[in-house]
Amino acid sequence: MTQTPRPYASFEHGFAVAYEEELSGETFFAALSEAQPDPRHAAIWAKFALIELQTHRALRPMADRLGLAPADPDAVLQSGRDQAVSWAAISWQDIMALIVRDYPAYVTEFHEVKAVAPPDMQTTMQLLIDHEVAFIDFARAELAGDPASEAPLDAYLAHVATWAP
Repeated sequence: MTQTPRPYASFEHGFAVAYEEELSGETFFAALSEAQPDPRHAAIWAKFALIELQTHRALRPMADRLGLAPADPDAVLQSGRDQAVSWAAISWQDIMALIVRDYPAYVTEFHEVKAVAPPDMQTTMQLLIDHEVAFIDFARAELAGDPASEAPLDAYLAHVATWAP
């Protein structure tokens, strides 16, 4: 089923969901990396996991400021690992197509949440948008056979490494 943007009642609600999904996303992609027999694909999933980790770390000060934390962090981490099981049986090409098809919904969600974010939280919301765009751009390049397909992932990692709100 194609992912569609989810509505949020407030900025805080949308941000809380995004923050928690970065945490589960890290374990999701790490589990895909661990299960992947192809060394190149395993390394790419590990890079996705690193992107989720770095994005989560960048969001943490805002989450702390808003008083947000997962109610059950272990359950959030486990949900990422559980979801990876269903993806492990999908071919690489089909996963890339799925990312191209479904991840734009997250970009739309983040734009909608950014539109209602306080002014001092705009750049943090842009970081969420940018990381999803990097995933989509990578998947598009990968499907096209671009030998430099990882460039958007590397550019995002360089950006988040020096990012400050």
